[in-house]
Amino acid sequence: MKNIVIPVDFSEHSRTAAKTGAYLARKTYARIHLLHVVYGPENWNQLTVENRQKHPDVEARIVEAGMKLDKLSQGPALQGLNVVTQVKTGIPHERIVSFALATNADLIVMGAHGAGDSEPVYIGSTTQRVIRAASSPVLSVKTRFDPASVKRILFASDFEENVSDALDFITELAVAMNTSIDLAFVNTPGHFVDSETIEQRMRQAQPDKPGVVIDHFVYNHYEKDRGIIEAARKRDAGVIAMITHDRKRKPPYSFGITESVLFLADAGVISVIVKK
Repeated sequence: MKNIVIPVDFSEHSRTAAKTGAYLARKTYARIHLLHVVYGPENWNQLTVENRQKHPDVEARIVEAGMKLDKLSQGPALQGLNVVTQVKTGIPHERIVSFALATNADLIVMGAHGAGDSEPVYIGSTTQRVIRAASSPVLSVKTRFDPASVKRILFASDFEENVSDALDFITELAVAMNTSIDLAFVNTPGHFVDSETIEQRMRQAQPDKPGVVIDHFVYNHYEKDRGIIEAARKRDAGVIAMITHDRKRKPPYSFGITESVLFLADAGVISVIVKK
């Protein structure tokens, strides 16, 4: 990894994201981009002073965010790392996606609310929209996530499509975090696959990476999302990795499997998008 983008809204979730990004940057020598997006005119930098003065609240939030980002970048969690801070204006999820693309981000790390939070605002949230639209992998974490404690990454898939690019990235992440990988398939009544077939798919998908322990795991459950979560718990996986298809045009209330897993799971969830 060379560039890690961390969107920050100064919540506890985003502070955990910053600590997670810092942990990965120390392992990979990546540059960290701390990004805060102020909701306002996207062309703020092109506005005249007179027009900016029509939005004093936006100007005040930009100044405040800049000071907070500077303080965060100089804190103990990010000390000694190559950190760049950026304050942008616009619609948060759109600016995050475009910023990650402009900086050639190898990974976006961001906080996410979920079912266990006091204010479950995940549906329609910025995280959900970024997961759907970003071309970079997105690692979403909750406040209790500790990257140093992760010993196993569970990669959940049906292995029917080409997962080689996604697995190459997950394998690199496993090397950086010094973890093993489980290739996991959740068998459901509506999408049952016999053991021989799924084992063959897993063998074909398994990357040739010496030094990384890769196991195969099949778990039976009535529901795909809850089966993935239970499989991760059974295998003591600290991160669940999944492929996400382009869902930009889907309404926010229409959950995909990745979004449902993120909402319900305690583990970190990393999504690698595959465009149709």
